[in-house]
Amino acid sequence: MTRYVAFLSYSHRNKAETEWLHKALERYHIPKKLVGKETAKGKVPARLIPVFRDRDELSASADLGNELRGALERSEHLIVIASPASARSTYVQEEIRYFKSLHGEQRVFALIVGGEPYASGMPGREEEEAFPVSLRFRLDPQGQVSDVPAEPIAADIRPGKDGKRLALMKLIAGITGLRLDDLVQREAQRRARRLTYIASGASLGMLLTTGLAVYANQQRIVAVEQRKIAERETAAARAATDYLIGTFELTDPATENPRTVSLVTILERGAERARIELKNQPEIEARLVTAVGRAYNNLGLLDDAEVALARALPAIKRAGPDGAPALVALANTHVKKGEFDKASKVLDGADSLLGPDLTQNLSQRAELMLQKGNIAYSNGDADAALASYDKALFFIDADAGANPRTRAKILEQRGKSLMDLGKYDEAEVALQESNQLYRRYDGEQHFATGLSYYNLALLAYNAGKNDVAQDRIQRSLKIVSRVLDKTNPIRADVLSLQGSIYIAQGQLDRADQALADSVSAYRAVYKGPHYNIGFSEFFRGQVATERGQIDAALAHLDAAQLNYEASYGKVHANIGEVLVTRADLLARKGRLADAASECQAGIAMLNQTMGPDSSFTKGLKKTCDSIERKRG
Repeated sequence: MTRYVAFLSYSHRNKAETEWLHKALERYHIPKKLVGKETAKGKVPARLIPVFRDRDELSASADLGNELRGALERSEHLIVIASPASARSTYVQEEIRYFKSLHGEQRVFALIVGGEPYASGMPGREEEEAFPVSLRFRLDPQGQVSDVPAEPIAADIRPGKDGKRLALMKLIAGITGLRLDDLVQREAQRRARRLTYIASGASLGMLLTTGLAVYANQQRIVAVEQRKIAERETAAARAATDYLIGTFELTDPATENPRTVSLVTILERGAERARIELKNQPEIEARLVTAVGRAYNNLGLLDDAEVALARALPAIKRAGPDGAPALVALANTHVKKGEFDKASKVLDGADSLLGPDLTQNLSQRAELMLQKGNIAYSNGDADAALASYDKALFFIDADAGANPRTRAKILEQRGKSLMDLGKYDEAEVALQESNQLYRRYDGEQHFATGLSYYNLALLAYNAGKNDVAQDRIQRSLKIVSRVLDKTNPIRADVLSLQGSIYIAQGQLDRADQALADSVSAYRAVYKGPHYNIGFSEFFRGQVATERGQIDAALAHLDAAQLNYEASYGKVHANIGEVLVTRADLLARKGRLADAASECQAGIAMLNQTMGPDSSFTKGLKKTCDSIERKRG
């Protein structure tokens, strides 16, 4: 029986777009140099035939019929023509569900032709939803649609999006397992050859001469370019090797004991050496300084990271796309320091270096969107953060050669955003997948794995599972304490959360000690106000409140507000929470008028940032209502 490369699932309202895609797929010839290449999908075929499209209109009973079920069973991939019409189609919904139950999630793709994906979660825009429910969500073990979000790879031919050619390339890349970059480049070369043939055929008398000349010129250009690339890569490798060897030779055995020279010393001298000795090789300088900047960030030496990267900015800008990762590293430094406006401006510069072609530099674009998401997350906008992380996942999934650790980082941040939105089950899925990737590629004792356990602990804490949270945070602290310095901000994050969990468990002495240690570490790193210090001071206020020390609690809340405002400005959800919490304490001291005033200001801020319908806002408003009742 016939086996199909792909099954097109669509609403008949999108018949024109479906016919175009059907013809485009079956008429497409894979570039010869890519045919037979081994990918995760097997050997790349020369043609993508046949593709299943034709079917009779079905009733709303969702009974696919034996023939259609058979076609789905014999299809290797499913492509959903996504639009509001298909999102409402009962039979499209069932085709997706049935295909997923047979072949899994990874072989399902979408071509967006209208509407807006995930609009069902946007108030007032629900009718624009382009993705059917069974496309938006994964299946449970029984083969039914669950509430766990799926992440379908999608191409987009709506106005201003991919366009038909790039959309077709994305789908072919997904079906074959080829890198999108390779496919696009080969296609561009093939089109260039076609144009050459057409131009050569314009004059029959000059066909042979022109053809030979063009061919010879192309061969010469190719040879020259290949030689240049080889020479450039050889020079880069040689320069990098010389740089690394030379960096470790910077120690003077006549004046220094090599056993006492620290990693920080090597980084300091290496960064300066890269700036001076590699100034005529900006691509290499940019790559090496990026590594230095990331190392500083991981060590919590944020000022050193900023200095090293800022000094290399002239070379970074000359390096073109190779300089973008350095700017992303610099933006990460600003994010860690709470300087979000600076981070956004730096990312704009990175975006410019990467250029407008979204099919190129996919991993770098993923890193850039990751940092944009981190800025939105730090500013309390979980929805905007989630949108950026989803874009980052799209780019990283489109790059077959991407570093899996980057995907782990994106999933980690995506899980944190879902957590903030109260979607704990979805967050658990994302964070567990991230944790598995870190453990697989970095090992159990890596600091990234330790940080992953921290986020899983935070999720359990927010979900009220304090014993689970304590187990996870202890695993995290054991790892980060082994590999990081006591003043590292990551270790301080872990201590801060452990203090919060201790509070929930009623272990106030342990809580206050952990929180005090985290404040000391944060102050050593940031050397000034910072929102992370604000978190720890807020929870120290909770400890003091539980102990009945109201004045001490108010002092901690004042410190929290000062640190929040230094990072966020005067308006932020965390500041609104501080104001309402202060109001409750003032009411306990009998200062009801002051308490009511602070509560009104706090709720107004929460209405502005979180929205009046947020469960967080509603919960804190109960405190204000209680104060008003006491005032009579």
